[in-house]
Amino acid sequence: MTGEEEVLGDPDGLTTADTDPAVDGLAEKDQRPRRHSASTLAAQAWRWGFPIALVVAVVWSGTLMLDGVRTILNSEEGQIREAVTDPTAPGFEAFVEQTWSMLVVTEDEEANLVGMAVLTASDRASGGGTALMVPPDLHVDACGGDGCDLADLHASGGVDGERAFMGSLLGSDFTGVVLLTPTSWNNLVRPVSPLSIGLKHDLVQTADDGTSTIRFSVEENLLLAADVVDLLSLPDRGASIGILRRHGMFWESWLSAVAAGGEPLANLPAVDMELVRLIDTLARGEIRVDTSPWLVSGNSMAADPMALEQAADAMFPFPIPTEGGSRPTVRLLNGTGDFAIDAYAREVVRAAGVDIAVVGNFRNFNVIQTRVVYRDPRIEQKATALAVAIHAGVILDEAVSSAADLTVVIGADFTARAG
Repeated sequence: MTGEEEVLGDPDGLTTADTDPAVDGLAEKDQRPRRHSASTLAAQAWRWGFPIALVVAVVWSGTLMLDGVRTILNSEEGQIREAVTDPTAPGFEAFVEQTWSMLVVTEDEEANLVGMAVLTASDRASGGGTALMVPPDLHVDACGGDGCDLADLHASGGVDGERAFMGSLLGSDFTGVVLLTPTSWNNLVRPVSPLSIGLKHDLVQTADDGTSTIRFSVEENLLLAADVVDLLSLPDRGASIGILRRHGMFWESWLSAVAAGGEPLANLPAVDMELVRLIDTLARGEIRVDTSPWLVSGNSMAADPMALEQAADAMFPFPIPTEGGSRPTVRLLNGTGDFAIDAYAREVVRAAGVDIAVVGNFRNFNVIQTRVVYRDPRIEQKATALAVAIHAGVILDEAVSSAADLTVVIGADFTARAG
């Protein structure tokens, strides 16, 4: 009986009570290590495999880069172009150095405008240049209504207003502007003081009642430094013209005195000032003092348009664009090999209302017809206007140099017209 009960109680020969928990736990324990082993291998493969792959990629990229550089360096294709430094050789080009210039404004102790001069250097190396006298009572339209003169503009807008007005009048801005007071002039002239200027001028004196005028002549044989502004401020029987001429005589005499001895800096104050450097340059060459481009107009002075244009062209071969200026820039190339026409070509091209930014030579000297080349279709009108003004052809070439808005190539026909 007991044996049957054992057989019937569990067909498999086991009862629930016969199941050993320790055995089940061991079975589960035997399975866990197998699962952990697989994940551990994957983690180890990622931990070591990724850095190795990254190193291989970096090394391979470096190898490819070095191989590319080696290929470029060893390549024998292409051309090597050397810079052309000979100004007479085909292909030579250079950016122009804009005219060194300064607007010199003189005022008295009460800050009233006494005089104005525009100084320009002909050549920084060889020296020389021009001093253009500007009358203080020059008519100005910018004041509105009946207008005013430079003295009024000085009182209301100072040197900034004068700079803008003179820039528009001469078609060029200035490298710098300097305001000179009596003390400033004293410091400038002192190294050559007393300054003999041999200046004769007529004085006009009006009585207190305003009815009688006494004219008399004064001979200035010796000008002391402190008297400069007083001299410039003196009235004159010749009115505005007489005062303007006296200003010109002063500048001519002073610049001549600075040039004496052949070493201008010895006759100038030892200060680091751009005006001193410009005066030194002017005094090293031929100096021209100009008072001519002005006319008497009613109770003030006005510009003689033709004379002023000629004076400005001579003074500013390479003008500085004024603020807000919109004139096209030009790359002017000689295509003939005749360099005697360069100066004339610059004058003709500039007179057409453009600014010259680059000068040089075309790639050959066999050009027959002068032409204006433009690369931007939007400025076709400006290119055509310039071509008409200088009697040239006009060409669109999108591959032309972008160093300037327009390129002008001078040909043999231009030389023939220049005579």
